[in-house]
Amino acid sequence: MLIGACALASVALLAGCFNGPNATTTTQSSMNSGNGTQQIVGDLRIENATLINGPDGSASGTLITTLVNTGRERDQLIAATINGVPAYITPGAGELAPGAAVNFGYDSDIWLNTYDLNIESSAFVPVTMQFERAGTTSFSVLSVPASGYYEGIAPNPASAPR
Repeated sequence: MLIGACALASVALLAGCFNGPNATTTTQSSMNSGNGTQQIVGDLRIENATLINGPDGSASGTLITTLVNTGRERDQLIAATINGVPAYITPGAGELAPGAAVNFGYDSDIWLNTYDLNIESSAFVPVTMQFERAGTTSFSVLSVPASGYYEGIAPNPASAPR
């Protein structure tokens, strides 16, 4: 009987409940992930954002992501920065119709590029996106080399437009 009471009393300690509401297991969902960053701003969802480093060690990079407008009004991506530097957005590409999804950089003719990127792969890079209606949001994305799954993804145009 005494053994049973001791076992029952130790369940809470062994279960990790003593870590409280700030335990790692309860805060992981708000941490950066290598599986593409997710962000919500207003009626817009930014899905699977990942920064692909330019080929052969160039100082360029391409942000691949999908922007989804879940609202009833159109919106538009009007500006973006990657690592604090203004990003190049394919002209006219930021239009987000109600209920539409727009892919950037992967299986797409629409690009979100930086041409002044001096970071190593596997670093988390700050990104800011400004939308006409939804406002501005900032988040971090993982930078990865243009190899394997990401092979062939490179800025288009290859150099910064003048």
